[in-house]
Amino acid sequence: MRDQESLTVPIGLDRTSHRPLQEQLARQLAQAVDNGQLARGHRLPSTRTLSRRLDVSRGVALAAYEILYARGYLESRRGSGTYVADTADRPAAVRTLSRPAPRADLVDCTPGQATREAFPLAAWRAAWRHASFQPPLACDLPAGGLPELRQAVFEHLRRTRGLVAEEHEVLITTGAPQGVAHVLAALGTRGRRVAVQDPAPSAWGQAVEYAGATAVALPADRDGGWTGVVPPSCPVAVVSPDGPAPSGTVMPALRRRQLADWARREDGHVVAVAQDHIAPSAAPLPRLLHMAGDRVAVVGDFRTVFSPSLRIGYVLAHRSLAGDVVRCVSRGHDQPSAVAQSAMAHLLTEGHVTRRLRRLAHLFARKDAVVRASLAPLQPGINLAAPGTPGVVVVHLPDHTRAEQVHAELGLRGVVVPTLASYHLPGRPAANALVLGHGHLSDRALRTALGELIAVLRADRAPVNRACGL
Repeated sequence: MRDQESLTVPIGLDRTSHRPLQEQLARQLAQAVDNGQLARGHRLPSTRTLSRRLDVSRGVALAAYEILYARGYLESRRGSGTYVADTADRPAAVRTLSRPAPRADLVDCTPGQATREAFPLAAWRAAWRHASFQPPLACDLPAGGLPELRQAVFEHLRRTRGLVAEEHEVLITTGAPQGVAHVLAALGTRGRRVAVQDPAPSAWGQAVEYAGATAVALPADRDGGWTGVVPPSCPVAVVSPDGPAPSGTVMPALRRRQLADWARREDGHVVAVAQDHIAPSAAPLPRLLHMAGDRVAVVGDFRTVFSPSLRIGYVLAHRSLAGDVVRCVSRGHDQPSAVAQSAMAHLLTEGHVTRRLRRLAHLFARKDAVVRASLAPLQPGINLAAPGTPGVVVVHLPDHTRAEQVHAELGLRGVVVPTLASYHLPGRPAANALVLGHGHLSDRALRTALGELIAVLRADRAPVNRACGL
């Protein structure tokens, strides 16, 4: 089959959109795979042919393919070309709510990944040994999860986040995005609008879509903080009070009170996504759960603490809602195995999770200092945002250097650095910035990523310097 004939789905790129062209292209190709328009094993055009057909640079086409490689949609066959991966025919719900491992030959600086550095291997082995010594269950898993894990998560949230929730129950899921989707389904949001903190990880918007709702952004001020207004006709707001990637902006006490007041006044609900990679604060702010009680559900997971493969998350829901959430979990068969739940319970009760979080805080702080020191010579041309989400640095670029162009050029060099625009809902304006996730990178990979980023930024500003006589 000729390359010109190997792409049979229509592609439409909006050059006026704030979403980079390569991300638009990757999203449309991924949707074509999800919808069955592109079957597994289907050969795709070369990047040169695709760029010519769509009238874009080859860097855009290559960067889009790299995104799809990293997400498990595509595979390369030596001497033959690029094909839809054999694993790409999994159900869309599974793929959109989980992030496949990146290709080994890429340096993927996308935040939210786990690190193997200083991994507590002895504790990990002990937990699985403990779980394997337990006799198998004589019946099906309890609908809400193993009692020992539910209690261990409950104590973990009380100890590390100060959550006192006697009227709430812990339910076990396979991850935070899945938890968001199950809570929204239990609240009956299908066909309705759901307010989502913006910017935030794309998995949040995907979870809203999976629940059959439409995500709309919570209005933000110039600094990216919520303005205190919830869009009309939104019965639920999905937020992370303690700061989601990429900005890590913590919701102040006043905004928390406003959100709790809105939930009580408008008969609304709040889904609070817990960020377990953030070290507990010495002076914690008031918790939404304590301010709005039965109007708040907390979701989270442990994917960045140990490994995404563990696939264990939780929902802390009021008893009046817990039964509906359990039914949604059961309907979606969204339960980790009994062995995995038992191992996680051991890791929590023995204090290994808390110790791991403290260790990660030190690792992230050290790497953050390396990133900022390495990029300092490029200032004031670039501007580094104040420390926010641990393990992430937001790099604001000058107007003449477009973030999507730098992203595409880095993709050609084997380095994936997302743009800030990719964390916004479609149509939302975004600052001209890159999001450099570094906490999960080895020292060698971090040096490679920084070296390539500095080289691209210096090459981009060289013409400007010559034009200015510098």
